[in-house]
Amino acid sequence: MATVGASHMNSVIQFLAIVAVLVIIPASVLNADEPAMQNAGFSIETANQKANWPHWRGPNADGIAEGMDLPLQWSPTENHRWSVQLPGWGTSSPIVYGSRVVVTSEIDDKGHHALLTLCFDLQSGQELWRHDFGFGVNQQTHEKSNLAVNTPAFTHDALYVAFGNSDIARYSHDGKPTWVKRYIPEFGDPKMAWGYAVSPVIFDETVIFPWDHHTGPCYLIGLKATSGDIAWKKDRPIGTAHATPLVVAHDAQRDILVPGKNRLTAFDATTQAELWTYGEGEGPYNGEIIVSPVYGDGIVFTQLWRQSPIHAIRLQPNGEPPEVVWVNEKPGPVEPSLLYYRGLLYVLMDNGVLRCLDGKSGIEHYRERLGGDCNSSPMASDGHIYLSNNDGTTFVVEAGEKFNLLATNNLGERISASPAVVQRTILYRTDSQLHCIGVTHR
Repeated sequence: MATVGASHMNSVIQFLAIVAVLVIIPASVLNADEPAMQNAGFSIETANQKANWPHWRGPNADGIAEGMDLPLQWSPTENHRWSVQLPGWGTSSPIVYGSRVVVTSEIDDKGHHALLTLCFDLQSGQELWRHDFGFGVNQQTHEKSNLAVNTPAFTHDALYVAFGNSDIARYSHDGKPTWVKRYIPEFGDPKMAWGYAVSPVIFDETVIFPWDHHTGPCYLIGLKATSGDIAWKKDRPIGTAHATPLVVAHDAQRDILVPGKNRLTAFDATTQAELWTYGEGEGPYNGEIIVSPVYGDGIVFTQLWRQSPIHAIRLQPNGEPPEVVWVNEKPGPVEPSLLYYRGLLYVLMDNGVLRCLDGKSGIEHYRERLGGDCNSSPMASDGHIYLSNNDGTTFVVEAGEKFNLLATNNLGERISASPAVVQRTILYRTDSQLHCIGVTHR
């Protein structure tokens, strides 16, 4: 195992994963020669990527959906197909597979406490099924979120759901539970200040499950997708993070990139051997990273901790340590994840400022204030960037080196979750509702 230290990069990268993304990625899909993999971190098994948004940040975990013909403007009477009231609330993002839309929610009302999985019809918004997950062990969370913070994941034959108390379940597409696992009783309470943001990533029939703990031990765990039992377990450095791992196919190899306490660790996706670490574990004591990394054009864009500088590193063949491309020393965001689109890196700050950086050099092209506080991650489609704030406003900006605000749309309620994009529609989850946005007439 090799280590890339601060002396090589002028700063440290971190990117472990307490918020494991459970996304299932078959080996046959992770082929760098396939079109879906040319500029992607990974891809879910699907013949038509436009039809599905199967997990956190979409088919390639990058927040990009091309060829969608999405509207630039909407209102309650224009390009608004349907909305449904959600029981309870949550900040998990919606996912879509075929005609099914899934979100999770937590109910805490007059002594009734439940964790729900909810499935709706994409065309009509009709509820197809719901399942009470049970509650399991409670876990401390941030005031802006609750235990329904983890984005689920679809595969062709299953749905994987996780909650902030590290409970995980597998369902059939029609809502029949296959297994339910509760991991805090097995590994101990991680005592995380903001909850355990585990979002279901499934790779080669294995659920990638980072387990972080303030005082250790910490692991990267592979769960058998068919049963939830532990298939393998690798030790990791002590420390906690709230970011999602990223599976990347490059140079005829596949890596699992795991963000952690002030460092980024790469594991061989086939053997689970640790390949390298980027960073020396140095950073703020309470600086657990939340932002998920993105991959494009051979480069990983990531941060070390909350509001750390942004790092661009180029992955190397044969398991060698990455090459530092650039480090932008200005603080990055706390919560919104980065968006790399058409050679530019879009950085949405928590205070509503949008920064646009050159992907090759890190040079800042512009910095413009949109307004409001932001937690949701940006999305790109057909030359447009969609960015939402906590007031329920979505700004549509033209992609490019010059700032051009095209439209401002408001749903009237906080948007913390990130959107899903399929079949010419955008799905937005607000605190109490699920909205379907799409062109209603030409």
